Amino acid sequence: MTESHMDKGDRKRIVSPNEARVVWSILSGGLESEEDRMRDSGIPRTTYRDAKHRLYTEGILVDRFIPNPSVVGIPWVSFLLTRPSAEEAGAIAKRLSGTTGAVEVWSGPDVAFSVIFHRSENAFNAFKKSVESGEFGAEVSYVQVDTARAPDPISQVPVYFDFEGVWVHFGGFSGTRTYPRPLPAPPRGEPTGGKMPSSIASLLTRPFTRPSHLIGPASVPRSQKRNLREGKAEWRTFLGLQHLGTLKYKGATFQDLVFVAGELRETDGLARLLPDLIDLCQVRPLLMVGDSNGVLMIGLGTGLTATPVSTSKASPPVSVIEAIARHLRAIQVVREPLATLRMPIPHGYDRLA
Repeated sequence: MTESHMDKGDRKRIVSPNEARVVWSILSGGLESEEDRMRDSGIPRTTYRDAKHRLYTEGILVDRFIPNPSVVGIPWVSFLLTRPSAEEAGAIAKRLSGTTGAVEVWSGPDVAFSVIFHRSENAFNAFKKSVESGEFGAEVSYVQVDTARAPDPISQVPVYFDFEGVWVHFGGFSGTRTYPRPLPAPPRGEPTGGKMPSSIASLLTRPFTRPSHLIGPASVPRSQKRNLREGKAEWRTFLGLQHLGTLKYKGATFQDLVFVAGELRETDGLARLLPDLIDLCQVRPLLMVGDSNGVLMIGLGTGLTATPVSTSKASPPVSVIEAIARHLRAIQVVREPLATLRMPIPHGYDRLA
């Protein structure tokens, strides 16, 4: 018998306290050993391993290796959020999925979101023209990042699909350890401009050719560990968005994805927005990107059907929208229920290999 079970009333998958702590342990982890993570979690070794195996098998946790775009020859990255019409939604999702370099394509009845890695500046500019022509629906936010030329590419993508913050809030843990993690793009990385090295390509495809719970940094060959140490790629663990809507932990549930877009009031607004959200509102978006034209953020909305999980005794002194409005104008908020979310391409970094 496992610790997990279904709530017969609302058909939710109950997350046990041990499972919640294992998720936190892995989302907040780095290149430390599995033994160190187990010891730090305070959970017995067998319990930890059983819970981990279960979480990966069910798709609640997903491992990926993400390339440093400026080092492996794909330095141009596009982040696009649009609102297609109901009639066009399916076709637009298919069109985005067929775009070369698409690593994320999420869609719903009222939203289409994608992340595209471009191998050439011509492809980068051609995609921009397609966006401006309305080929992918009505534009809500379009952020372009050139990691090879940006003075500090990390500042443009300060949070890149880092789920530790939302899990800390969901599980009521005391704080984060490694959040925020940016797009892998150290300033000293030099673009190669050529074909991706085979050692990096094999890392990107590894999660798709190995058992899901055996693909972390501890299991990769020594030659590939060097790529991780040198910052040419990073190991990341994501929450499986397709399954989050089914989870319940101490009465808390994930309800929807929340997309927030806006224009910067000041040139340094992006640098000050994230600290304000964390310090004033205890909010940690899983994605934050920005350029001279605007900012795009993604968060996870939660609902409570019982006693709140949070251990905080005081309400945030500043509302989320107030903190955002200090730095952004022309704010748009788009919500997509997890129940209607579709992911034609979820974390498809193997497509870059």
